[in-house]
Amino acid sequence: MGNCCSSEASAVVARRSGADKDEVHSVPFAALPSPHKYAETEDTEPRIKDEEPASSPSPSSPSSPSQAPEEPEDDFVPQHRPSNKHLENTHHVKIGDYNLRYSYYSKRGYYPEARKKANQDSYYCETHFAGDDQKAFFAVFDGHGQYGDICSQFAAEQLPENIIKNLEENMSTLPALTRAHVQTNRAMHEASFDDSMSGTTSISVLFCGNEIHVSNVGDSRAIIAQENLKASTRAGEANLVAKPLSIDQTPFRKDERVRVKKCGARILTVDQVEGLEPIHENWGLSLGDEIDENGDPPRIWHPYGQYPGTAFTRSIGDLVSEELGVTAEPEILCKGLNPHDKFIIIASDGVFEFLTSQNVVDIVKQYENPSEACHALVEEAYNRWLQFEVRTDDITAICIFLDGVTPAKERDGPRGSIYVGGEVLDLQSMQRPVRGITKNHARRNTIVGTDAIRLSLAEAFMDDEPGLPDLVDAEGKSEEEEQWIKKAVQGSFLFNHLSDQKIHEVISVLKKLEFNAGDIVMRQGVPGDTFYLVETGEFEARHVKDETREVSPEHDLSPEAYGEVVQVYKASDDSHPTFGELALIYPKPRVNTVITKEKGTLWALDRIAFRSILMRGRPLRDVVRRLRQISLLRPLTVAQTNLVAEEMRTVVFEPNQVVLHEGMAEPGFFLITSGRIESTSKMDNVVPLELKTFDYFGEIALVRRRSISQRTIRAIERTECLFIRKDALELAVGKLSSILEKDKLRRARKTRISEARKEAKANTFVQFDNETKTEMPKSINDVEVVGSVMCDPTNTVRLVEVKGSSPSVYLTLRSVSKQAIVDAGMQKHVSGERDIYVSLYEKNAIVPQLFGMNSNDSDIHMLYNTQIVGTLESFLDGEPHGESFVRYYAAQIVMALEFMHSEGVVSRTVDPTNLMVDRSGNLRMINLRLSKYVGRGRTYTVCGTPEYLAPEQITGEGHNIAADYWALGVLMYEMLTGATPFTRENENDLEILNDIASFRPDQLSWPENTSTELKDIIERLLSPDPAQRLGYSEVRAGACEPIKKHAFFAGTSWEATKMGSFSAPLEPEAASEFKQIAASGSQEDMNIGSVYTGDADWLAGF
Repeated sequence: MGNCCSSEASAVVARRSGADKDEVHSVPFAALPSPHKYAETEDTEPRIKDEEPASSPSPSSPSSPSQAPEEPEDDFVPQHRPSNKHLENTHHVKIGDYNLRYSYYSKRGYYPEARKKANQDSYYCETHFAGDDQKAFFAVFDGHGQYGDICSQFAAEQLPENIIKNLEENMSTLPALTRAHVQTNRAMHEASFDDSMSGTTSISVLFCGNEIHVSNVGDSRAIIAQENLKASTRAGEANLVAKPLSIDQTPFRKDERVRVKKCGARILTVDQVEGLEPIHENWGLSLGDEIDENGDPPRIWHPYGQYPGTAFTRSIGDLVSEELGVTAEPEILCKGLNPHDKFIIIASDGVFEFLTSQNVVDIVKQYENPSEACHALVEEAYNRWLQFEVRTDDITAICIFLDGVTPAKERDGPRGSIYVGGEVLDLQSMQRPVRGITKNHARRNTIVGTDAIRLSLAEAFMDDEPGLPDLVDAEGKSEEEEQWIKKAVQGSFLFNHLSDQKIHEVISVLKKLEFNAGDIVMRQGVPGDTFYLVETGEFEARHVKDETREVSPEHDLSPEAYGEVVQVYKASDDSHPTFGELALIYPKPRVNTVITKEKGTLWALDRIAFRSILMRGRPLRDVVRRLRQISLLRPLTVAQTNLVAEEMRTVVFEPNQVVLHEGMAEPGFFLITSGRIESTSKMDNVVPLELKTFDYFGEIALVRRRSISQRTIRAIERTECLFIRKDALELAVGKLSSILEKDKLRRARKTRISEARKEAKANTFVQFDNETKTEMPKSINDVEVVGSVMCDPTNTVRLVEVKGSSPSVYLTLRSVSKQAIVDAGMQKHVSGERDIYVSLYEKNAIVPQLFGMNSNDSDIHMLYNTQIVGTLESFLDGEPHGESFVRYYAAQIVMALEFMHSEGVVSRTVDPTNLMVDRSGNLRMINLRLSKYVGRGRTYTVCGTPEYLAPEQITGEGHNIAADYWALGVLMYEMLTGATPFTRENENDLEILNDIASFRPDQLSWPENTSTELKDIIERLLSPDPAQRLGYSEVRAGACEPIKKHAFFAGTSWEATKMGSFSAPLEPEAASEFKQIAASGSQEDMNIGSVYTGDADWLAGF
C-alpha cells in the first residue's frame, strides 16, 4: 500500500488442506527479527508443504540480489486456453453440499526508486479450518508503513490462531471473529517490532457450510459474482454482476469520517494539508462513478501534526492512529450462499485502484479455472497501474469458485452485523473511487462539445463571428484521385450516409500533406480537429501508458519515446487506411501519437470544413442577420429566425416588372437579395424610395390578417427577393402574434429579475419563482448544507436546510464554480441555462422552477424547491427492472419532454447521469445546461452522453427535439435490461458512435417475457430516421401525443403522472437515502470554488 512508509522485507503465509481431508498442511510462521537487525535476515519464502506454490514467488528480502524487481510488462492479454500449470495450482475441497475450487496469486509491486522493496502483502488459505471439514478460511493482508511486511505476516499467523482459539471456547462465530481481530491488534502492539506507524489491513472470508462470514478491517475488498437471470446476455456469456461483501473503511465514508473526527482526527487530502486545495468534504460526491482522477484521497491527520496520514479508518497495528479512532474492530457480513452465487474474490486494494468491482468480475468470469483467473486479474491490475503511474502497488488476490451450491436456509443475523441485500448494496457507493479509468467505464461521461457549438449556424449568427469557411480555395483532385478517395471514405459511418454531392464537397476540401520519416502527424493528449486518409507511406500509432510522463515537442526524440506501437497505417494499391475520425465529431484529446515511419502522403480534413459542408445549403448567414434587425421579427430567437430564413423562397422580377400595386393586398414579406426596386405613391407628399440589397417590404402582412400596400413596388433592374407568406412563417415558428405576446411576458420577467439583481445584496437570492411562502430563504446565509448528493467537475448538488425552520424545510442547492466553468469552456452553457429558466415561467413538477440564484466572488448558487437525493444512475445501479418500473419513469420523462418541447426546447439530458431523483422517488430535471431552444429547427451542437446520442447528432446533419425521443428509447431499454443497446466493455467513444450510426432496431435482444407493447415502443423510439421516429411531428405542440397514446402506456393517468400522485417505485430507496443524507451532519463550506478573478463579461446576467 502507498498510505504510509514502506518496509524492507516480506514473506507469504499460506495454509490449505492436503489430499486427505483429515490432514492439515501448514507453514510455520517465519521468525520475526527485530527491525534494526532485519537487513541481515536471510531470504526465506515459506511454501505449501509437499507441492509447488500456487502463486508466483513474491520478491522478498533485500538480501536476495538475484531476484530483480519486475519491469513494466506489455498490456496483459487474457489467455483462454487452459494450461496444466494452472490446473495444478487450483485446489479443490467439498464443503457442505457444494464444491469449492480456489487459487491465489501475489505479485510484488514495481518500485523504480526502491527496486529491492519487499512485498508487503500476505495471504492465508486453509480448508478443514479449526478441525471442521465444513469450515474454510481465506484472508488477504495488506501491510503499510516501514514494517508493513512484518505486520501483514504477523496478522496472517495470529488472526487464524485467535479465531480457532475463540471457536474452541464455544464462542459463537461473530463474537469469535470480532474478538480475534482485537486480540491480534493487541498482540501486535506488544510484539518486538515497531507498529507505531505501521500496520496492515485485513479482509477474510470464513466458510461455515453454506454460510459465509466476511470480516473487513481497512480498504481491501471482497466481492461476490452473482448471476442475473433477468437480464439479456450475449450468446455464450453469463450475465454476472459484482456485489460487495465488504465496504471500504476510508474517510470517503461519512459514517467513518464522523467516527474518527469524534476522536480528534482531522480529515484532509495531502493537497489540502499543503494549502493547495480549499478545505471541503466533497470527496464522496462522485463515488457512484467509482472514479478518482487525481489519486489524492482524504486522509487522517493528528490535530496538531502532519501525521500519520493514513487513507483508511480501520487497521491492525498503527498504534499512533489508534488514538485518532483507527480501530481493529471489523465490520462483519453474514450471507447464505445460493445457486446464483458463482465465485468470490478477495483482494488487496491494489486490485481495485484502477478496476471497479464489476471490471474484476468481468475479467474473472472469462476463465473456467480459478488459477488462470487469479493470474489474469493480478496481471491486468498490475498493467493498469503502469498505464497511469510510474510504479505499482503490491497486488494479491484469492479466487474462490463455487460449484453446485443449493439454496441456503434463511436466518436472522445477530445485532450489529451487516447483511447482503439493500443495506450493503446501498453502501457500495461509499467504496473509495477507482482512479485512472475514463468515465465511460463507470459513470458515463457527458460530451459538452464546446468547439462544436461554434459550428451551429444559429450560434454563429448570434456570436457575430466569421461565417462558414469558403470552399473555393480547395485543392483540385484528378478524377482518379477522387474515385479512390471516395471509395476509401465511404466505408466510414461518418461518410456513408452522405449524398454524392456532399461526398464531392468533402473530397474537394481535403488538403494534401507530405510527411518525411520521423515526422509527427498528431500527438497523444492534444485535442484534435483533423481526420487523415493515407495515400502513400506507412505511419505508426504509438501510445504512452504513463500519461503523466511528458514528452517535450521541442526535442528530436526517438519514436520509442512516444510509447509502444499499437496500430500501423500502411497504404497499398487496394488499401488506404484512415485515422482521427472522432475529431470530426467533437474535440477530444488524441489517444495516440502518430509518427511517420516511411515517407508518405496524407489527405487531411478538418472538423470545421466537414461540418460546414454538412450544414451548407444556401448562404443564409447574412439573411438571418438582416432578419434579426427587423423590429417586428426581433422577438424571434436565433433558431426561429434561421427557420424563417430556410422557409423563404426565391422570387425573381425582371426590369420594370411591378411587384405590388398601391392599394392591393400584400401577399407576404419580401427581402431583397440582389438588384434594385423603386417604391412610389400617388400621394404628393410621399417621396419615392430606392430599395437595394437587404432592404425589405411587406412585413406587416406577417401579423395582420389583411395588409394593404401603401406604395407601388417596381423592379428597376433584374431583382431577386426571398419571400415568405404568413401561413408559411406560422408553420415554421408558430403564430407571430403569440410569439410577440410570449416575448412580452419573457421580457417583463427578465426585467423584473434584472432589477432584483441590481438591488440584491451580496448574499441575497435573486428570485426567479414567484413563491411567497414565508419559510423560503431570502439569502444564502439562511440555508445550511445538510449533505452532498452528487458532484461533477463543474456542478455540485447538495441538500440544504432553511435555518430555524420548524418543521425542517429542505431544499436543493446547485452550485457551480466560476473558475471551473471557465476552465471547461462552458460559459455559454451556464448563461443559456439561465435564459431558459427565465423563459420557462410555467410550473411543472418534473422540471422544477429555479426558485432563486446567487452569484458571489467564487460561485453561482441555484436554489430549487425540491429535495434531490441522487442521480437516476445511482439508483438503477446497472440492474434490470420490471415493466411497471419502466412505465412509471418513462411516463414521467414523457411529461417533462412534452413541457419542454412545447416551448421549443430540446433537452439532451435524458439519461441516468443527468436525471435526478427526489426524496419521494420521482424524477426531476434540474440540469438544463445542455438544453437549447430549437423550435421546429435543428441544431448542430454535439453534446450529451455518448451512449445516448442519436444517429443524426453523430452524422452532423443537425438534430431537433426528436433526438430526445431516441434518448427516451435508450433509457427505457437500459431500465429494462440494465444496459444500453450500445454498452460495450472496453470500447472507446468511436466504437460506440459507430454502433449507434449503424444501428437497426431488429438488432435488439430482449429479456424473456418482455411484452410486445414494450418491444414495439422502444423499437419505434429507436428508429434511426428521425422523421420515422415515434413522437416526431412537424407540429411540436403535439409531438408527445403518439407516445402517450401507445399501447404500452394504456391506462396511464398522465395528469397524476405529472403531479407525482402515485407512489414511486424508488420511493423506499429514495426515502432511505434522504434520511442518510439528512443525518450525515455535513460541515461543508457553502462555496465550492476559489475567488474568481478572470473575465467577467459572461457574468453580466448573473
